[in-house]
Amino acid sequence: MVLSIALWASTPACGEVVNWLYEVEVPAESQTEAHQRRAAKSALREMLTRMTGLKNVPMSQPIVEALNAPELYYMQYRFVQDGSDPDQRLQVSFEPQAIQDLVAEASLPIWSADRPRVLAWLAIREDGLIRVLDSGSDHPLADSLRQRSRHRGVPLRLPLMDLEDRELISPPAVWDGFAYTLDAASRRYGAEVVLVGRAAQIADDEWRTDWEFWIDNEPRVLSYSAENVEVGAAQAMDEVADELMQRLAVFGRDATAIEIAVRGAGSIGRYADLMRHLSNLEYIERVHLTAAEQETLTLRVVTRSTLERLAELLSKDGAFRRLPPMPGLGGIDLSDVTEDRSAAPLILLWSGKS
Repeated sequence: MVLSIALWASTPACGEVVNWLYEVEVPAESQTEAHQRRAAKSALREMLTRMTGLKNVPMSQPIVEALNAPELYYMQYRFVQDGSDPDQRLQVSFEPQAIQDLVAEASLPIWSADRPRVLAWLAIREDGLIRVLDSGSDHPLADSLRQRSRHRGVPLRLPLMDLEDRELISPPAVWDGFAYTLDAASRRYGAEVVLVGRAAQIADDEWRTDWEFWIDNEPRVLSYSAENVEVGAAQAMDEVADELMQRLAVFGRDATAIEIAVRGAGSIGRYADLMRHLSNLEYIERVHLTAAEQETLTLRVVTRSTLERLAELLSKDGAFRRLPPMPGLGGIDLSDVTEDRSAAPLILLWSGKS
């Protein structure tokens, strides 16, 4: 299987609030208290992976203590069972603030729930025929990719492969990786990351897996063989999640206050939307209005982020546009600003987010 991950922008913009981020479902042996507690512990591990972006969460003292008392971090749970699957599962709804506080206490990175959308074009060759897996496919390649994307907290979508898609794309085009064709077909889905894959079995018990992806126009190539196609799909999604996390998570240990100036929030309604939006961002602990002058608001943001990472994240968010420093704007003193951009005050134009 050859997987090509095309990151259309060098640093992807955030595109979708993952509304299921704090909802985790894991296998449960039974509904006994011991098995329920064991499953809840497994669910908390997955929740921490989603929240931090880390495939393997370090077992520091706060994390160990939390895993020994997972009930302190969720609001509700229930056992569910699919009619076609005899195994039951435990659904756990975690309390967002409790999880965010735990991540901060453990000095782990935090990744906002506003994450890039990933679109996967997957072509598989079986019995001499090539076909593209659609959004309704239950092929192991598609199922494994979906399961791993959910585990890592990455919103994933497969194409509909309806008439509109078939007019733009064909299985050979996906198999051969024609970038211009895939780009045109992907636009309707509004995805920031496009994953293109090819899968073929080379022996009875062997799938060769090769993939490459580009970050900042630099290719990375990986290759291995596995006994089933699921391994390659999980590995590919891990690579996507790892790269996105490195670009979008906040890694600071101690929270500090950063002053920012915001324009475009002069009305009561726009101001309320602005404060609500900032308060909902996981990497912002608190935000306060400190001054208002004409059309400019000065806000004090408490975050573990650096100023530059904060500027990058807010600008990618789609709700803000960074403005150049302007003398006298909001009463901010520019006398100490040098050519170093990190020394310049952060000035943003608020356009709102739907």
